[in-house]
Amino acid sequence: MSMRKRTIAMTTTLLLGAGATGFAAAPAANAAAPYHGIDGSGGVNDDWQDEEDLSVDDYARSNATAVWETVLYADGAQWQDDDGDWHPFRKNQVDGSFGPETESATQWWQDRHGLPGSDGVVNDDCWQSAQLRLHGLYPGGVVRYTGYARTVTFKRVGVKYRVKLRGTGSWKNASYDTLG
Repeated sequence: MSMRKRTIAMTTTLLLGAGATGFAAAPAANAAAPYHGIDGSGGVNDDWQDEEDLSVDDYARSNATAVWETVLYADGAQWQDDDGDWHPFRKNQVDGSFGPETESATQWWQDRHGLPGSDGVVNDDCWQSAQLRLHGLYPGGVVRYTGYARTVTFKRVGVKYRVKLRGTGSWKNASYDTLG
């Protein structure tokens, strides 16, 4: 065999081997990524028992943050601006973005619920205190949070919580890793 043919044969073998290896290592196209979001697999009274912390540093842009912001809205939370003025946390602020207003409203919420720290980080104490106000499971997977100012609705589909950003549009899975 000529040197040229030998080189072509070796190159072809290498390319076919690399292609097969690449194909074997690639994940199946229809394999779903594991769900990393607010879990509704148990009774509603323990749905928020083991959720992740939320803060400006943890899951700051996520649909899970929108769930928390919905709680703040339902409880009539207030946030303080740089001038020291207080403002109500409004429905249009349920945007899944844990910024200074959400942090301040969380501190207000923690104070009102007598939680230690009042650091603006949504931790186990916050989730467990909030879950005491969850009611349901109603037809269509509806779960209601009875806040001090208003009642809001979430949905549970299978084990996944769903939320609406700004209270409008379609229901979104309450994932820690996605926004919108």
